[in-house]
Amino acid sequence: MDATPREHLDNFVQAVNDLYRASVHDEDVRAASEAAANLASGSGYLNAPTELIEAFTQAIEVGYAAALADIRRGDLDSKFEGWRPDLFESR
Repeated sequence: MDATPREHLDNFVQAVNDLYRASVHDEDVRAASEAAANLASGSGYLNAPTELIEAFTQAIEVGYAAALADIRRGDLDSKFEGWRPDLFESR
C-alpha cells in the first residue's frame, strides 16, 4: 500500500528530527537556532503547519551546525579564503 501524504510528512519530520539530534551539539544550539530564525523569517514560509515549520527550522540548524563543525576542524574550501583572507593571515 502506498503511503499517504500524512505518512510522508510524518516520516520527513521524524527524519529531520533524528538528523538534528545526531548533528546539532549543545555548544552549537544557540548559534544554529539564531541563524535558522534569521533565514526562516525571511523565507515567506511562516504559514505552513507548525510541525513543518519546525522541521524546516531544524533542517537549517543541521546545516549551520555542520558548517560550524567544518570550521572547527579546519575543513575549509578554497572559496572561504577568498571571502575571509584575514582568517588565513599569520598572526
